[in-house]
Amino acid sequence: MVDWMCSIDPSYKPTLEEIREDSHAYLLPDYENAPDIKKAIDKYLKANYENIFVNELSAWYTDPQMFPKMTYPLLLEWFEISYHSMVFDTVKEPIDKE
Repeated sequence: MVDWMCSIDPSYKPTLEEIREDSHAYLLPDYENAPDIKKAIDKYLKANYENIFVNELSAWYTDPQMFPKMTYPLLLEWFEISYHSMVFDTVKEPIDKE
């Protein structure tokens, strides 16, 4: 991803640490009762990777003409996927969906 970003704007040279500084989290459906949670999540990601990919790239550049050909293997190459089964809301305000 860093190479792609530098190809778009050679004057901007972000480091991997800068990119990872404030990574995004995505809430997925509840797969607690799935026989194999990781397989269920992988299936979900394969079906929805394009929206996630576009969202991630749009955080850096908003022109879709500049985006690479997005594939599921490229998503897995460019982004670290980590699974967390619990999310805790510590704020007493309603959650806004953007």
